[in-house]
Amino acid sequence: MRAEEQKAILAIALHGAFADGAKDDREREEIRRIAESLTSASPAIDLRALYQDVLLKRFSLDQAVTELRDEGLRHYAYEMALCVCEADGQTTAAERRFLDQLKAS
Repeated sequence: MRAEEQKAILAIALHGAFADGAKDDREREEIRRIAESLTSASPAIDLRALYQDVLLKRFSLDQAVTELRDEGLRHYAYEMALCVCEADGQTTAAERRFLDQLKAS
């Protein structure tokens, strides 16, 4: 997996974490876990910079999805976003809308 694809998957997961506007340590921990698993065999992605890019809308959901050309990677990204949205034990209406939008993308 290319570094750009890893970054896109993490960006999608971050968009999921921010979808409901709430801050939750369980979602942050899930993001960290995903980042560690993605970067275990390659150089680490600057997670702080990626958080900033997503929060400041410099890396949109559409950009991240476009980066993933392989159907398997797109499915993986969706599943990782779902894991983040479910990390706090519930999926809010805002998170469900995000997941529906992601699925359509």
